[in-house]
Amino acid sequence: MPHKHQENVEQIYSEIIKLNPFDAVVLAKKINDSLLIEMMNAKALTLSTTIHSFEKEIPAKDFFHFIDLDQYERLFNRTEGEVEYFIHNENEQTYAICVQAIMIGEIPYFSIIIRQETNKATAKHLLFVEQYVDPIITIDLDGTVIYTNNAASEKLFEDNSSIIGQNVFKIIDDEYNMQFNILIKNTLKGFPMGMPKLVIKHEHFTQESFNIMTIPTYWNNQLIGIHIILKTINEFFIGDGSPYQLISYQDELTGLLNRKALNEQWNEEISTFKDGLNIALVLADLDRFKKYNESLGKNSSDLLLKMVSRRFAKLRNEFCEIYRYNGDEFVFILRYYSRDEIEALANKILQAFKDPFILDEQEYFITTSIGISLSTFGHNNDLESVLHQAEQAVYYAKQNGRFHYRFYRSEMSQAFPNEVLMEAHLKRAIEFNELSIHLQPQIDLHTKMIDSFEALIRWNNRKFGYVPPSQFISIAESSGLIIQIGDWVLEQVCKNLQQWKKKGYRPVRIAVNISPKQFKEENFALKIEHLLSKYNIEPKYLELEITESSMVNVNETHTILTKLKQLGVFVSVDDFGTGYSSLSYLKKYPIDIIKIDQSFIRDISKDEKNEAIIKAIITLSQNLGMDVVAEGVEEKLQEQFLKQHNCQKGQGYLYNKPLPVDQIIEEYLIN
Repeated sequence: MPHKHQENVEQIYSEIIKLNPFDAVVLAKKINDSLLIEMMNAKALTLSTTIHSFEKEIPAKDFFHFIDLDQYERLFNRTEGEVEYFIHNENEQTYAICVQAIMIGEIPYFSIIIRQETNKATAKHLLFVEQYVDPIITIDLDGTVIYTNNAASEKLFEDNSSIIGQNVFKIIDDEYNMQFNILIKNTLKGFPMGMPKLVIKHEHFTQESFNIMTIPTYWNNQLIGIHIILKTINEFFIGDGSPYQLISYQDELTGLLNRKALNEQWNEEISTFKDGLNIALVLADLDRFKKYNESLGKNSSDLLLKMVSRRFAKLRNEFCEIYRYNGDEFVFILRYYSRDEIEALANKILQAFKDPFILDEQEYFITTSIGISLSTFGHNNDLESVLHQAEQAVYYAKQNGRFHYRFYRSEMSQAFPNEVLMEAHLKRAIEFNELSIHLQPQIDLHTKMIDSFEALIRWNNRKFGYVPPSQFISIAESSGLIIQIGDWVLEQVCKNLQQWKKKGYRPVRIAVNISPKQFKEENFALKIEHLLSKYNIEPKYLELEITESSMVNVNETHTILTKLKQLGVFVSVDDFGTGYSSLSYLKKYPIDIIKIDQSFIRDISKDEKNEAIIKAIITLSQNLGMDVVAEGVEEKLQEQFLKQHNCQKGQGYLYNKPLPVDQIIEEYLIN
């Protein structure tokens, strides 16, 4: 299916979910005479007793086994979105179902919305709100209360009384009546609204003040009523002192609460602090997501963020709220009593990434690093400080392997220098001779000979000391310094090759990592030609490692690579297999070497899929006349597997770590 079409399908499905947030929602497509399930939400999955996990293109008949066959045929052979009722064959409950035919591109789809009903007079208004943790009152367009959920019955009423059938405007305290009327009028225009304080005057109602949020509800794309969600004043909620407000606290992409909501709700939460009930701020930062963004493009990356958000949303409860804080960062606010509760949440977050994310029928494995900062009663109540501590803990987690969590400790502050200050120092790193080149050997797995190395940059700063590449490379990329630093590395490598030739050292090839920004420079090929001429080195001893994200523009990439190959240098693709269109460009571009990403090598003995992928890459590369280098080889078992399947070279700590140039000369180059 074309990529753009899939975006449209995803967008329409998202809109259906928004219009029917508590219903079972299914999206099916018709291919020839077959009806296949394209998407469904978790509520829909609970209706089936035979299908327990969603897979794309499940036959619709298999899913709707709980509907009689003649009714099934009738539902999907009409275009009108009429409501029909059916008895679920297994649980004998009555449900209302609306099937609407829609066209997406040239493919016919069906939007299917299902809800349980108690009586047919109110079925069109009833939504699945029972599992919502807050009290909800549902009214029709005239203001008549047609439904209250279990939370409302348990938390709002002093006995078994009910307000169903009463007009909501008649039970609002006179002081708030005008504001409430304005709120409802705006909600009926389709706008979710909020009101920081409301009092309900009903003889059996609890005598409390409430924050409320109103949400317009739809059936068959028609506004049919309003959900009123209530929170007590001592629960944190949106409120800025104004009598009513348009809710602008939802992140447009993911549907989660946004940074503005976090900033405002934090103060509400802090004001309710009680001794013994404290707050944990849990920051989840997706690992290397910038790489996915560069490889997949913004639209596909946005879809991945939506998928992550859906998994996160399942972790919400009355003690835990979730926010999309910034790009690929998510914040969880947890009201907790013990450290065990926080660790349980952190492990649930990590568990959400165990299964792959499916995008365009391709599996992607994403991980996250988690930093946790604690706010205890009477201490550390400033949001900016708490967030900064969580960021420090995230940084520490990423520096120590990623995909785990760390609680903030005071000593972390010393290992987390200010990025603005670090960028200023990085700008002077070349001038102050703080950068150096380390080389990591690449071994021929069959002959055990070493005739190539990868150049890796190191920074020893006069203020911060040794700064790991994982920290300063991202600063260099975001600031634009990466081009200047990349040019310096190229110059140093060419200078070394010239000096080694003059001293009679045995010839070897050096691979240099080229950043996407550097590769896309207009004069990049001319720059390489100039260096080859300036240092009088043979092109075959220089290898340029480019990433898949550098090759998004096909025509531009082909032009640059062709010029480089005409110069005679080697071209390799770094971290192969982690990008978006790996296989498609192999036949398009003049590439000499494929480097298999270390994430595949790491799990050779643990994951049969990884083994299959590695074997496929090696076979495909050989058939296309390319060499293969496996990165991150650390165990003999990995080496044996690679050798058995005819991988040419390996690189990793099994052979040697990256070493300073002087040590490389002594150990490898002097005959």
